[in-house]
Amino acid sequence: MKLELESGSGSILRREDLNRFLNLLQGSNDLYGPTRVQGRHEIRRITAPEQLDTRYANLAMSPKSLFLPQTETLFTFATGNRKTSPAAARAGSGRNILFGVRPCDAMAITFLDRIFSGEDYRDPRYAARRASLIVITLACTVPDPTCFCTTVDCAPDSEIGADVILFELPAYYLVKPVTRAGRDVLEAAASLLTGATRNDWDEKHRSAQNARQSLRHGFDPNRLTAKLGDFQAPYWEKLHRECLGCGVCTYLCPTCYCFDITDETIKSRGRRIRTWDSCMFPRFTQHASGHNPRPTQKERTRQRILHKFNYALKSHGRKLCVGCGRCIAFCPVGIDIRSVLKEIVES
Repeated sequence: MKLELESGSGSILRREDLNRFLNLLQGSNDLYGPTRVQGRHEIRRITAPEQLDTRYANLAMSPKSLFLPQTETLFTFATGNRKTSPAAARAGSGRNILFGVRPCDAMAITFLDRIFSGEDYRDPRYAARRASLIVITLACTVPDPTCFCTTVDCAPDSEIGADVILFELPAYYLVKPVTRAGRDVLEAAASLLTGATRNDWDEKHRSAQNARQSLRHGFDPNRLTAKLGDFQAPYWEKLHRECLGCGVCTYLCPTCYCFDITDETIKSRGRRIRTWDSCMFPRFTQHASGHNPRPTQKERTRQRILHKFNYALKSHGRKLCVGCGRCIAFCPVGIDIRSVLKEIVES
């Protein structure tokens, strides 16, 4: 069966053939997908399709650590000389296939691409991992109550950032290649795919519409942009008061990319490492002199909101948020970014 990329093209995969489908896709590639680990779903390397578990609304941790590791050695060195040994980025034997992530996480990857593989800056380690990655998304049918993707230009069935998208319907999956790379990887499993009909697409559209209608918006994104122009607005004085500064919102966020670089030494040898950091931490902006331009949680909260919903829009043309809702679901004090932004809009 020849797979096409024209608008509306797609194929049907029977539910009972999913494991065979994954086996054929895997081949010499490394397959990553959601598995259930100690009561929660995480992205892990899959060695057998039976390990995969797609019965989740969204993952607690986004897949960004696959190409932007939480801790990474940049190079090693020895004190007393000026020679360094760069650490090579991990390379697999073939492509890396990321299967079953939600559309919001696929869109988030495109944001990171702009930061680490854009025209102004190209991180060779990120680029090497990203170049070999095929993203196969699983559209949302029942979003979490904390999701708000449609408010920030995403959708439960968004194809942005995906090479292939699967729509889970009652009796089967509707499979659509989005990019040529996606079409090429599907060729390996073409024997399991049959052509989709107009009725199949109608059922997909109904499912996607139901998912959209279940989402809570919370704030008007168009009015928000104008409101965030006031750096000294009174609402900054109270929006931060409940925040603990724990940083969980930034560590779980699929688009946050701030990092720190430190040297670790043992006797005469050492390494330079890059680790995730958070703008919500007190020492994030502390100078060597001891001065801190963001001395309280007020300034740090303001920076995070302005970066995501104002600065990123000006510099990259998009808000740095995909509405995945992780920052809401896992905040230890129950801060809801939708309510925070609504308060700003209505102030």
